[in-house]
Amino acid sequence: MICYILKRLTILLLFIITMSFSIVQIYAHTFSTNESVVFLALVDNLKTQAQLIEQSLLENDYDSAINHAQLLKQLYNNDTNKEVQEENKRVANEITESIKSFSMIDPQNITKAQIAKTVSDFEAVLDEAITVRIADDILNNSTTQALRLATLVNDVDINYANSFNVSPYNMSAISIDNTTNHQQPQFTNTSAISLDNHGENHTTTSKEIHNDTAYSTALGLSHTISDLFKEIQSKHKINETEKVNQLNEGIAKLGSIIEMKKPYTEAVKAIHGLIQPSLQGLYDLKLDIEK
Repeated sequence: MICYILKRLTILLLFIITMSFSIVQIYAHTFSTNESVVFLALVDNLKTQAQLIEQSLLENDYDSAINHAQLLKQLYNNDTNKEVQEENKRVANEITESIKSFSMIDPQNITKAQIAKTVSDFEAVLDEAITVRIADDILNNSTTQALRLATLVNDVDINYANSFNVSPYNMSAISIDNTTNHQQPQFTNTSAISLDNHGENHTTTSKEIHNDTAYSTALGLSHTISDLFKEIQSKHKINETEKVNQLNEGIAKLGSIIEMKKPYTEAVKAIHGLIQPSLQGLYDLKLDIEK
């Protein structure tokens, strides 16, 4: 009798385990490498906007701080929040609350230390979002990081063009050159054109900055790109010294062009003449050219 009961309990336990496994398989949400790239670049953009808010407040440029706070809210939309909630509701809620706090900052009633802590806490929860949203093997993949870099360069391209109210030449979409069924990443246009645009988007070359929010975003992201490639080089050994030097040269040149507010055409040369070919060569990336 005891043996019979134990046998029945064993069968029941196996049934419960099997059903639990089936439920996990149905509801688990596995994100592809390309979706992960888009999310990583989004996090980089969010951090950059937070840093620009801090910089603006410290410089008593409250209008710019408001513009960047609005852009921060636009970048982290409801769809993205839902995706993070699937993995960790607390992290999603903390990100949302942090973004709200930036919009509610009273520049007359906040200290330098409080601003710095607000930004630091926001960056920390974004880093946590990466760990719960992206698997380590994808995060540490060198091609993932290269695509992340390419996405940010694309964002700089768009924002710097919008700084002058000109149509962006726009870095073409870059994807992994393989035979998998992964969809090509859909690069997000993180331009600030709707916030600070004084005039139409002319196709002719302009020599003056018309959109300060887009300009500061392009400049901030150029620094982010520089830091990211240094991090990639420290974590992943790259044997092709000539191409690495060319990419470093292109990144440094792009940053210098933006800092000096040189014409947008100069940025295009750095992106398409140095950065883009180097990324393709180093990481075997495929360029999909629009026809």
